[in-house]
Amino acid sequence: MALPSDKRRRNRFPSPFSSGGLLDDLFQDIEDSFFGGSSGLSRMGNTDIYEKDGKLHYDLELPGLNKDQINIQAKDDQLIVTGEVEQQEEGEGVNYLSRGRRYGRFRRTLPLPEEVEDPEKLSAKFENGVLEITAELSEALGEEKAIDVEIE
Repeated sequence: MALPSDKRRRNRFPSPFSSGGLLDDLFQDIEDSFFGGSSGLSRMGNTDIYEKDGKLHYDLELPGLNKDQINIQAKDDQLIVTGEVEQQEEGEGVNYLSRGRRYGRFRRTLPLPEEVEDPEKLSAKFENGVLEITAELSEALGEEKAIDVEIE
C-alpha cells in the first residue's frame, strides 16, 4: 500500500529554508526551533488563560499524556509546566508507512501575575488531555488603582 506524499507546508507562509527535497523536514524543525513554529512538541500546551469568580485559570492541552508525565512549578512570576512524551517501542514486524507523532521533552512558561494570592495554593487537575491549573486572586486582574490627588 502506498500513501500519497504530503507536500503541503506545515505553516501558512513559505519557508526561506524550503529546499523542495528530502531535507525539508530537517530544515522545518530547525526553523521551528529558532522562530517558534507550530510543528512538533512546540504544539504541546496550547493554552487558554482566563479570570472567573476571583480565580485565574490556565487550561493547557496535553494530549496523549498522563499526570505522571507532567511537572508544574511556580517560580518568581512564572508558572512552568514541563514534561516528556516518550517514544513508543517499535514492535517486531512493524513497518511504518508514516510517522508524524513527536516525542521528547516540552516546557511551557506562563505568566504568574502579582495578583495571585499565594502561589503555594495553586491547584491542578488533569482530565481528558487538558491540564487545568487554578490560582486564587487577591484582587481582580486589570483593575487599576486610582489615587486622587488634591490640588493646592
